[in-house]
Amino acid sequence: MDFENILQALSLPIEFSVIACGATAFVILLIQWYIDKAYYLRLVRYRRKNTDNIDTEAVTLPPVSVIVYASDNADSLRHNIPRLFEQDYPEFEVVVVDDASIDDTREVLHWLAGQYPQLYSTYVPSDARALSRKKLALTLGLKAVKNEYVVVLDAHCVPDSLVWLRNMMRRFTSGVDVVLGYSHFSHPMTFSGRYMAYDRLLFSMRYLACAVRRRPYMGEGTNLAYRKSLFFEHKGFVKTLNFRYGDDDLFVNEVATRDNTRVEIDNDSFMTVTGDDAALMWRLQKLRYRFTASHLRGRRQPLFAVEQAGVYLFYALLVAMAVLQPMHPVVWLSIAILWVWRTIVQVVTYRRLSKAFAEPRLCWRVLLYEWARPIVNGYFWWLSYRRRDENKTWTLKNL
Repeated sequence: MDFENILQALSLPIEFSVIACGATAFVILLIQWYIDKAYYLRLVRYRRKNTDNIDTEAVTLPPVSVIVYASDNADSLRHNIPRLFEQDYPEFEVVVVDDASIDDTREVLHWLAGQYPQLYSTYVPSDARALSRKKLALTLGLKAVKNEYVVVLDAHCVPDSLVWLRNMMRRFTSGVDVVLGYSHFSHPMTFSGRYMAYDRLLFSMRYLACAVRRRPYMGEGTNLAYRKSLFFEHKGFVKTLNFRYGDDDLFVNEVATRDNTRVEIDNDSFMTVTGDDAALMWRLQKLRYRFTASHLRGRRQPLFAVEQAGVYLFYALLVAMAVLQPMHPVVWLSIAILWVWRTIVQVVTYRRLSKAFAEPRLCWRVLLYEWARPIVNGYFWWLSYRRRDENKTWTLKNL
């Protein structure tokens, strides 16, 4: 295109619809920038400023009970229980609740109890008619422990550090009843494994960031600590007995407040969820969360829904601008600026998060995963709707 043609193209009027599309895309970028700065990057700043300002040696560390839920997890118990007893902590016990395992879980627990005097176990009989077996198991575990402070884990969980328990318990200052920790899955470094790590990281960042902003709305039972008395003051899981799941997210949603909840996200407080089939565990976690998500109170979730919907809307607006006025250089320049801006924001934000939380660095692949995430989440939303009766304890097939 020669200079004369360029001048002619620049003289073309820009349609109002194109301007409206560009303005809307710009607003979406501002919303994304606000979410990144106010939530995700704030969590990074919180971690940098608040994880090392407490001397665990100077803090009075109370006795604590670690409750481990197990169901046919003999191999995981064999490998992970010794790791728990390697913790550098003055006084603690481990209570394993065996939910009617049919493998050699009991034999493994008996062998481990001979080596670790502070290991105890109880079990849920296979013929127990419970509305939710895991909720029953955790209730039995909470009744069996002797200490006021408890940490709830699954058998697949193994701490990343020998001072994990110290770091979790240091947050229990006056008035604190709940401490939320961070856990990540042990994913293979394949394309799908990196996507699962990406998805897990953003999922965790949302509820942890809200808790840092004093708006806690959920937690996960893979690294969660609270006071035993808080559990019984709220009558345990009585308000959610009609749901099979929700022993962690719905419970925290009920009991957590702006004043009684803290977050611990130092690297030494991380928990890794191990297993032979990480993809299966990730899918189960996604599905169970979708079962309970609509029952979580909290005003921050619509904001994240807007963020997710904005991914497709933003790119749709750029395409609309190109289609409506394909010959105007200013329009294409605007499209390029908007796209580059969003790309830089997304890549930089995820890079800072992945570095802070020891997750895989994705570089430009984050853009591909960003496109895939709404599709994947939509699939699990559809799947949870189709299988919604699985989360109801009153259906005939569950009686």
